[in-house]
Amino acid sequence: MSENKYNFQGIKPEDIELLCLNRFNDSKTFYEENKEKLKQGITVPMRQIMLDLSGLMYEIDDKMMTDPVKAVSRIYRDTRGNRSKIKYRENMWMFFRRYKFEFPGAPFYYFEFYPGSFGYGLVFWLYRQSAFKEVHNLILAQPGRWLNAVDACRQAGFIYECNDVYKKDLYPDAPEELKPYLRAKNMSFTYNSSDMTRIATPTLIDELKLAFDIARPMYDFFIDAYENMMNEGIIKPDDYRN
Repeated sequence: MSENKYNFQGIKPEDIELLCLNRFNDSKTFYEENKEKLKQGITVPMRQIMLDLSGLMYEIDDKMMTDPVKAVSRIYRDTRGNRSKIKYRENMWMFFRRYKFEFPGAPFYYFEFYPGSFGYGLVFWLYRQSAFKEVHNLILAQPGRWLNAVDACRQAGFIYECNDVYKKDLYPDAPEELKPYLRAKNMSFTYNSSDMTRIATPTLIDELKLAFDIARPMYDFFIDAYENMMNEGIIKPDDYRN
């Protein structure tokens, strides 16, 4: 059924193997010789994921950028100013988000794969970590809504992750069930799997649609906090332009 209704027909093991070989060789000659195969086997299917999810993503957020070319990472890397001088990737990703220059740091959904695993989820990272306290404020103002959003992420199969936390308890009087989230400087709700057969067929689209839709209450919560930041001038687009 899915094979007929989606553009995406899967990312095949042999194409992932070629992507890995391309990184291993790290050679412009090898890349140019295999460029069309890499495009058709890796880049095009990744763009097709965006095409197949664009309707849902626009429904979730009508400001969501759904351009498949801009949403997907490139196989070759910009090594300027980067310690690693390897020019080619063996992992690929895509972001479902608002246009980054108009809405810098906005929360986003993502999908990514590596040679032996894939994952997807919902992320809210900010360059200016102090701005994340606006998320804390909304959690304290709407605790029931927040906990319902967390539960929605669990139902979507996502695990809560946080890379950076405040060491000090900033909200000592807050309910204990909220405190793990009130220490956060960023947040992710993620799912990861090593079953690569699941990205080799169009049923991946059904899986992503279901998870992203179920987690919608958390995206809405994050967007409300983000728009509060924008309205209060905590985040300004000009501050994030290179």
